[in-house]
Amino acid sequence: MKATTVLWPADVLPCEGICYGWRRPLLLVAGVVKDNRDEGEVGRSLTAALDSPQWRAVQDMFSEKPTLIGYSVLPMERASLPLFRRLHPTEDDVACQIVFYRRYRRQSMRFYAFDFSELDILPSQASAGDPIQVSMKNADAILCADFSRLHSPGARKGMSLDGAVLTQANFAQHLADMVDSRPLRIGSSEGAQTDTTSSQVPRNASTARLQGAGDHFGQRLALLQRFARRVHVATRDFSATTDQLDVRFEQGVYVAREVPHVYGDKARTVTSISKYIKFHNCVWLVLNDVIIGVAFGSFFCENQYILARLLEQYTQRYLVDRMQLALLWLNNWPAGLKLNTELSEFYCYSLIGVVSAFGWLLKHAAPYFPTLIWLIGLAGCCGMTMIVSLLSDVLSVLTVHLYACYLISATVFSQQLSLAGSLWNLFRGKRYNVLRNRIDTWDYELDQLLLGTILFTLLAFLYPTVLTYYALFATARLAIMMIHAVFDTVTALLNHFPLFALLLRAKDPLRLPGGVCIELSKTGSLILASQPAPLSSIFRHYGESFAHV
Repeated sequence: MKATTVLWPADVLPCEGICYGWRRPLLLVAGVVKDNRDEGEVGRSLTAALDSPQWRAVQDMFSEKPTLIGYSVLPMERASLPLFRRLHPTEDDVACQIVFYRRYRRQSMRFYAFDFSELDILPSQASAGDPIQVSMKNADAILCADFSRLHSPGARKGMSLDGAVLTQANFAQHLADMVDSRPLRIGSSEGAQTDTTSSQVPRNASTARLQGAGDHFGQRLALLQRFARRVHVATRDFSATTDQLDVRFEQGVYVAREVPHVYGDKARTVTSISKYIKFHNCVWLVLNDVIIGVAFGSFFCENQYILARLLEQYTQRYLVDRMQLALLWLNNWPAGLKLNTELSEFYCYSLIGVVSAFGWLLKHAAPYFPTLIWLIGLAGCCGMTMIVSLLSDVLSVLTVHLYACYLISATVFSQQLSLAGSLWNLFRGKRYNVLRNRIDTWDYELDQLLLGTILFTLLAFLYPTVLTYYALFATARLAIMMIHAVFDTVTALLNHFPLFALLLRAKDPLRLPGGVCIELSKTGSLILASQPAPLSSIFRHYGESFAHV
């Protein structure tokens, strides 16, 4: 005896009627016609529904067309499960295993999915392995379990709960609505159908014109985007503001390009729902960014003189005076560390000269700080991200003297390490072969070994001095890079934070499905349930970004 798994709509009570839906991969009942109508009339209603433009827009998503699949028989007991009988039963089809599922309307944007990655709402969905296949295997294992113990698990071989079944379940309500609306039009004349069809022509034509205008506008924006990308590639290593301008321009191009598709696509497939969430998430982020930017920008503009005075005061104190004191402290053998006097004085006074030159420039640029603060506040009209990007660039300009000192000390330190490596090879009787890009054995003469010993002695005594000054500016550079990292993190969160997805997760978790499972209800029936996506999957993109860093 072979049991048949039948997916039955949870909102359809046991009744007598004709069932329609799909036969493969599983028997899925999309709806039941409860009226006293024969198979031919129900078949004509189903055929008319399948020929409608609404269904033709999504029919390519299915491997086969819906058809009449059986009868619904009223059970003897009121609380019993629905009884299903095939349209053309065979001798082996004796028992049926009813599994209920929920038919979601397209307007609710709820759907079944094996994994959250099917809903592409994040900048990147790359991950190790294929979680969809794992979820499908788990769902198959649940469906093939011997819940009723009427047969062995091997009897379900050939049955599979795959993506095709979930697609059928997602569009079952859509098919049922069209079939239920057919009886009102079956009895009418062909002229009524012609009028109904012709009434849809202007709507479809307007939608087509809207999409055509959007595509033409998108092509022009694509040309501007390519030009902006070239400018961005040339300046992204020097300015965070140009990087943010490029991001905001890409957001504008994306919104302008997706408007016709988001509001013109009424099919509400998984792809269209992904576009809907991603589109509104982008719009929400831009609007929130502008609101926060205007608030902070007004604060900057109203307090430009106070902020300019504080900027001048702290820049002079920490970036000029304190650095000069640190250099003089290193030159006076700090903590008993005996550095080379001549080299230390050369380092100290040379780098103090660089810092003093910047202090002179800072003194002459200080009167323009109020104007700079006002311009940064005015940029708040473009969003808080623009303010943060400008602050990052201002920090780069105000610390350019520290970057120059870091380059000088790092270059000398790197050359000393390279020289130490060459002398080490000399003491081992080896040398670097430039042609073969390897280290070969070599016989050195006595004067070469003597010269190498002298150079190594000089290097060993000068190395602590070079290392000390390099450590000072490397620490300063690290602190500046940490501040830039904070600015970049704030900008990334304001540009890419999944705000709309989180609100959907809190308001309606079923709009962000993270898998399916079969639950056992209180009455003992089996229900195909959708599991909400975990919060970790929504923030998975940020975890991958930090892992790459």
